[in-house]
Order: sequence, then structure tokens, then C-alpha cells
Amino acid sequence: MREEFTRSCCAWALILVVLMPVTGAWRSFKVILTSIDFEANDKIMDIHVDLQNESGDSKLSMEIKTLEDIEDVELAVDISLETDKGNFSTLINRTLNFCKLLKQRSSDPLVRGIFEDLLKHGNLFKECPIRSGTYSLTNYKVDEEMLPSFLPEAKFRFGLAISKPKSGMIVRSTIYGRIDKSKGFDNLKRFSLG
Repeated sequence: MREEFTRSCCAWALILVVLMPVTGAWRSFKVILTSIDFEANDKIMDIHVDLQNESGDSKLSMEIKTLEDIEDVELAVDISLETDKGNFSTLINRTLNFCKLLKQRSSDPLVRGIFEDLLKHGNLFKECPIRSGTYSLTNYKVDEEMLPSFLPEAKFRFGLAISKPKSGMIVRSTIYGRIDKSKGFDNLKRFSLG
């Protein structure tokens, strides 16, 4: 009896050691994008956006046509959480030189991380000046692993404005979404032994 108990404990310890790194990496939430609003300066850029929500996954696709070379690009990022219905509280508000971000890897780790994640899903601009041409983002899904595991279940707003300091706005976009903890990984349901 004691020998069987010891084997059982060893088996459980082995399962925990093997599965701990895998389960520790999964998030207990999903990021669901609900809508996107955008406005582009049609003399500089033409954009088509497609947001799909299928079976709990949000996928964003974009086709971007730049009609001229764009130099000296400024990027403004705003991330907010909804505190009351329709009222958002800003968590991050940054304005930076996009060309500097592309050249210097350490210029802004958060924005750089988001941009590098976007690069995995398409053909986006990687250098300045941004050359005229067609760029794309295909079936982009937010990588929850990049986000802190303690995020609250809440609605959010992600604002992005790209402009030329001397001649004004190129594109302005606002993405709305929510952190949904009911759609995430659930250890008890998936690994129930009963």
C-alpha cells in the first residue's frame, strides 16, 4: 500500500514538473477586438480594414497603400481602460518619432514589442522614409503572452495616430475591445480527472 502511494506521488510530481512550464505560459483571458474606427488622409494613404470575430478569436486584417514616400513620421499611442460606462481612464499616452523607433531597438520597449508582433503577421514598413507602395497585415491576433497576466476583465480603447509634424495627420485609428476571462484557459475544466 505504501509503495503504491509513493509511486502515485512520484507520478503526480512528474506530471506537474512536465506540465508546469506549459500551463504557466497560458493566459486565463482572451483579448477580443469589438470594433475599429479609422480616418486616413486620402492624399497620402488608402486603408482597408477587416475585423473578424469567430469562435472567440478576433482577427484583424489591413491593406495599406501609401501614395507617396513619407519622411519624419510621428506616432502617438493611447491605451485606456473603461472605468464607467463610456468613460475611459488613460493608462499609457506616448508620442514618439516612428523613424527613431525603427532605428533604435531600445527607444520604447512597449511600442516596439507591439510593432514587432505586428510584423509577424504581415508586410509592414520596416524603415524610414516609408516608401510608397502596398503593405498588409493578415489575420493579426493579439498575443496574450505579451500582456501581464493580472489584467482585469474590462473594456479597453487603443488609440493610434500617425502624422507628419509639418503637414498633419496621416491616419488616426481607435480600436475598441475587451479582456474576457470567461474565454481563457481553464485548468479545472480541461485537466479535470473526475
